[in-house]
Amino acid sequence: MSSPTEQQLRDLLATEAAAAPRAVGLAEGALRKVRHRRRARTAWATGLVAVAAVSTGLLTIEGFGPRPEESAVAASVESTGERSPTSSDQAPNPAGAPVDGAAECVEEYSPAAVTGRAFAFDGTVVAIGPARSNRPGVELELSGVTFRVHTWFRGGSGDTVTVDLDTPRGTLSSAEPSVPTYEIGTRLLVSGEPRWGGAPLDAPIASSCGFTRSYDAQTAAEWSAATD
Repeated sequence: MSSPTEQQLRDLLATEAAAAPRAVGLAEGALRKVRHRRRARTAWATGLVAVAAVSTGLLTIEGFGPRPEESAVAASVESTGERSPTSSDQAPNPAGAPVDGAAECVEEYSPAAVTGRAFAFDGTVVAIGPARSNRPGVELELSGVTFRVHTWFRGGSGDTVTVDLDTPRGTLSSAEPSVPTYEIGTRLLVSGEPRWGGAPLDAPIASSCGFTRSYDAQTAAEWSAATD
């Protein structure tokens, strides 16, 4: 027969053995909850990083965020209170006029097209000086070239005339966008427009793209026939 003390010990051990599975189950459940929470926090943090990366990328795609020129204008306004001028603020040039030696041809040259110019003549260079058609803020790299006129095809009647031409930068053929190179004694066929409007010889500027070219007798005859 067991003593009361031994029986109490057996009962205590049996009770603890019966409770052990539940304790293990509770511990495993707690661990699962901890792991689940850690995964959730990791996924949430990863999502934030991805969103930030996408947002940063969108700002660099064309069409999102300010363009470089807009940022420059905004910086100028913030620092000075005034908007800086841009290339779009410059006054337009007459059709076919040279711009820094490389005008974009808006009309294809032909002898017949010379009739669309305000003036045209055959002349020899007798002097080269500063440009006369420039205005403050809209200067082009031009020279004021004075010609002794041999023949007026249209737009004038004097013995001499001064016309702004693109400043020469080397030998150019008459088929290139700029006017041909010249010096005192060079003979040219010149046609052009008044730079700022008005009469044909008000601030005259020579057209490029073949409308001002080295002299040759055949082309001079073609200009004469086209403008009669």
